[in-house]
Amino acid sequence: DLKKMNSQILTKINGFIKNRLIELLGVVLVLVSLFLLASIVSYSPSDPNFIYTSENTEIKNIGGFYGSVISDFLLQSFGLISIFLVLNFFYWGLKIISKKRINNFIAKIFYTFVYVFFGTTVLNIFYNHSFWLIDNGNGGFVGRAIKENIYYFSPMVENQYVIYVLILLTIIFFKLSLDIKKNEIIKT
Repeated sequence: DLKKMNSQILTKINGFIKNRLIELLGVVLVLVSLFLLASIVSYSPSDPNFIYTSENTEIKNIGGFYGSVISDFLLQSFGLISIFLVLNFFYWGLKIISKKRINNFIAKIFYTFVYVFFGTTVLNIFYNHSFWLIDNGNGGFVGRAIKENIYYFSPMVENQYVIYVLILLTIIFFKLSLDIKKNEIIKT
C-alpha cells in the first residue's frame, strides 16, 4: 500500500512538473512573439542587419541590436506576412498555457507554410512597393522568388480575380494555422 502511495505521489509530481514545463514553453512563445512584434513595429531600414552593421549607428529598434537584426531578417524574407507569423506564435503560446498542449501541430505548421506562400506572393504581385521595406518590398524575397517562378508558368497571374483568390487563401490558411474554433470566438 505504501508502494502504491509513493507511485501516486511520483505520478502527481511528474504531472505537475510536466505541466509547468509546458506552461513555460507557452510563456516563452508569448514573450518571443511580443519581442518580435515590438521589433517589427519599430523596424528601421537604417538599423544594423545581417549584411550591414555600422559601429556608430544609433539603433532605433525597441529590441536593440538583436531586435533590429531579427526584424530585418523576417521582413526582408517574408515581408508584411511576418506579422501573421508573430500572431501565430502569440496565439500558440496562449493555447499552450491554457490547454497544456497544442493540437495538430504538424497540420498547423503546414497551414503556416501555405499562408506564407500565398501571402508573400499576393503582396509581391499586387502591393510590393514599400517606403519601409526598400530592398525586397512588402512581399519579401520569398514572395519575389515565388512570383518569378509563377510568371515562368503563367504570366496571367496578375489578373484582378487572382488577387482575391490569393487573399482568400491566405486568410483561410492563416485561420486554419491558428485553429480557432467558432465557439471560442463567440465566448470572447
